[in-house]
Amino acid sequence: MFDVPDSRKLQSRPVPVMGGMAVFFGIVVGAGATSVFFNSYALFTCIITLTVMMYVGMVDDLLGLSPTLRLIIEICLVGFIVYMDKTNINDMHGLFGIGKLPVYLSLPLCAVSCVGIINSINLIDGVDGLSSGICIFACLCFGIVFCSSYDGTMAVMASLAAGALVPFFFHNVFGLKSKMFVGDSGTLMLGMLMSIFCMRMIDNTSLAALNHPRLGVVAFSLSVLSVPVFDTLRVMFGRIFRGISPFHPDRSHLHHLFIELGFSHIGTSVSVISLNAFNVFCWLLCYLFGGDATE
Repeated sequence: MFDVPDSRKLQSRPVPVMGGMAVFFGIVVGAGATSVFFNSYALFTCIITLTVMMYVGMVDDLLGLSPTLRLIIEICLVGFIVYMDKTNINDMHGLFGIGKLPVYLSLPLCAVSCVGIINSINLIDGVDGLSSGICIFACLCFGIVFCSSYDGTMAVMASLAAGALVPFFFHNVFGLKSKMFVGDSGTLMLGMLMSIFCMRMIDNTSLAALNHPRLGVVAFSLSVLSVPVFDTLRVMFGRIFRGISPFHPDRSHLHHLFIELGFSHIGTSVSVISLNAFNVFCWLLCYLFGGDATE
C-alpha cells in the first residue's frame, strides 16, 4: 500500500498510495449529501464507472495489472457510459467544417479519445499536487460551463469531484505525517471522470453547445485538458521515434523536465497548472472577442 522509490520516481521515501480511495469516498458521501436537494440517481452511471476504475487502479497499485487488461477494462467502461447515458463524442460542432459524425466513426473516436484522456491523467501524476491540481482546475472549468448551460447533473458531479480533491491536495502537497499519493486508483478514476465530462460536453445533444453556440466545445475541452493530453502524445511519439514501446516508463514527461531544471515539486506543479490555465485563458480571449469554431 506504499509507493516505493526507484530510479524513475521522484520521492525519497515510501508514501501511501490510497489517496484515490479517500477522494472516491469524498465524492460518494458528497453525492449522498446532495440527494436531499438533488436527484442523485442521475449520477448513477458516473458513480458505477468511478467505482470500477477506483478498484482497478487499487489492484494495479498493489499487485500490478498488464496494460492490455487495463485497456480492455477502460474501453468496456467507456462503452457502458455510451450505452447507459446515450452520450458520445459524435459531433465536431462545425470544427473544420465537420458536424455530426456517423456511428462507425464516432464510437472508435470516442473510445480512443476517452482512453487517451484516462491514461494522460494517470501519466501526469509524477510530482506532488500536479494531477490533483490539474483535475481541480478542470472540474472548476467544466463545472462553470455545465452550470451556465443548465446541465445540473454534470455541474453537481464537477463540484463533488473538486470538493473531494481539495483536502487531498493539501495532504499531498503539505502533509508531513499525513502525506499520501492519489495512486492509480485516483488517477484512473479522475481520468474516467474527465472523459465523461468531455463526452457530455461534445455530444450532439450538448446543452453547452446549445446554450453557447460560439463556445467551441471541442476547443474548450482540449484547452482544459491540453497539458496532460499533449504531453502524453509528445512522450509516446518520442518513444516510438526512439524505437521503444510507447508504454515504456521513462523520465521524459513535462514534470520530469521541470524537476531537471531545478524546480521544486510545488514549483513544478504551479508552473504546469499555470501553463494549462494559460491555454484556457487563450481560448477565453478568442471566445470573448468573437472567435468561432466554424471559422
